[in-house]
Amino acid sequence: MAGNGGIIGPVNTISAGKNKITSTTCTGSTTITTQPGTTLLDYLVVAGGGGGGTVSGGGGGAGGYRTESSISVCGNSPYPIVVGGGGASTACRNTTGTSGSTSTFSTIDSAGGGGGASGGVCGGSQRTGIAGGSGGGASYGVPHPPAPNTGGAGDTPDVTPDQGTPGGTQTWVTGGTAIGAGGGGGASVAGGNGNEPTAGPGGAGTANSITGCSVTYAGGGGGGVGAGGAGGVVGTAGPGGGGAGGSYAPTIAGTAGTVNTGGGGGG
Repeated sequence: MAGNGGIIGPVNTISAGKNKITSTTCTGSTTITTQPGTTLLDYLVVAGGGGGGTVSGGGGGAGGYRTESSISVCGNSPYPIVVGGGGASTACRNTTGTSGSTSTFSTIDSAGGGGGASGGVCGGSQRTGIAGGSGGGASYGVPHPPAPNTGGAGDTPDVTPDQGTPGGTQTWVTGGTAIGAGGGGGASVAGGNGNEPTAGPGGAGTANSITGCSVTYAGGGGGGVGAGGAGGVVGTAGPGGGGAGGSYAPTIAGTAGTVNTGGGGGG
């Protein structure tokens, strides 16, 4: 399913020793103007999560998660921001879910989460998760290879500290129908690997208290399973707004990532 929009929440520390919290969650571009006398700023930048795949679809990767405290800024100055939207799921079995969009504060970019792979009888690149802030989970293809299909790489592009983790792999051994896909990567934990008959869980996100309350952001989407009625087990949602995986037969849709968390969608 679809991912979700990102969130940006800077804290402006002003010269009088008081803080002003500014949070922007509406997808699009705008500016944030610091308070007069502001010299230091804390930021959290979370990108949009990736959409999940279909037919044993891989979970969408979480949007990139970047945060830092006490960076130097100028008072009464505008800083550009962009809040990235979440990627859409796919209904086509030979395409991947759409990756999320980048979120930006000033020169700080968090990359959108990678889309989850989709199962397909034609093989090809759709079986591999997409790289991103966190990577999308892998799915299967026919003929099935002896080695696992790979999840998308996380922390793409590379930053320090890492902005995310990889998506889970998918291993299809016997050719059965209960094919579990890999989960999407989360900010702090990689997506779980999928096999027969269990899909991988979405990776866990990271808690942050920049708004004054502890909230967990950037969880990965759980992997989907090919035939839930034949003993398949869908992947659970990654803590931090990830969506749970769904089933191809019986048809149970994966769930979208939670709004304003950067969570990836379920496969």
